[in-house]
Amino acid sequence: MDFTYTPISLHSPALEMQYFLVPWDSEILSRPVAQINRISVLNEVHADDGFKIFEEWCQSEQVQLCACRIPHDRLPESMFLQRHGFQFIELNYRPYLTGLQQRQFSADSIEVLLAGPEDEDELAHMASTVFRHGRFHQDPRLGTELGNRRYEIWSRNSFSLPTQTPYKCLHDGKTVGFFIIEYPESSTCHWALTALAPGLEGKGWGTRVWNAMALFHQNEGMKKIQSSISSHNAAIFNLYAKLGFRFPLPEMTFHWHL
Repeated sequence: MDFTYTPISLHSPALEMQYFLVPWDSEILSRPVAQINRISVLNEVHADDGFKIFEEWCQSEQVQLCACRIPHDRLPESMFLQRHGFQFIELNYRPYLTGLQQRQFSADSIEVLLAGPEDEDELAHMASTVFRHGRFHQDPRLGTELGNRRYEIWSRNSFSLPTQTPYKCLHDGKTVGFFIIEYPESSTCHWALTALAPGLEGKGWGTRVWNAMALFHQNEGMKKIQSSISSHNAAIFNLYAKLGFRFPLPEMTFHWHL
């Protein structure tokens, strides 16, 4: 799967944007998918003129889905996007935990191990069944099947991507969860994807597995953990708060469909 992309910048007196084709989601959906990763409405009266350039680009590339995330307080941009057919999907939070070396985590019998090729099918199957709160799942125009497929492929790709590392969490030799980790800085880790095995929800396993992973990173020498969660996943908020995570202000996620 291709993970390279070329951002396109649009600069006008009324509107500034940066956008690109998303090759990984395009492959999953079997149709061109785009993303706006920056937008600033400088003059609401004339911003439509600049946006026509982006719309013409979408037509030329046959884009059928475009996603955009903006800070929650960017109301002019929010209203502008909705006026042009974008619809709100979720709030996205990026919780973080600092001072990891000064924290105390309970010892547990859960073992955290680097996942190997022999684990790919098991983790991919888990990824295709346990997630319900992703933005693809929440958008009824995409739905559960595509949402599940996106997470399954995400899990499989983590075994070959140099920027991601899959870990499995074991208890008595059985997989009780997995984490896909990124290391953006030498002392910071990012939980890109986190999963609890099916049937373990609501039984205290989430706290144990997440605690074991935090302890693992502490022993690695990490100083900060960061992650990303959807506002639709209400149950996970208490878990992150229990571990001491802080919650910065969220971003709004929008989808546009042809």
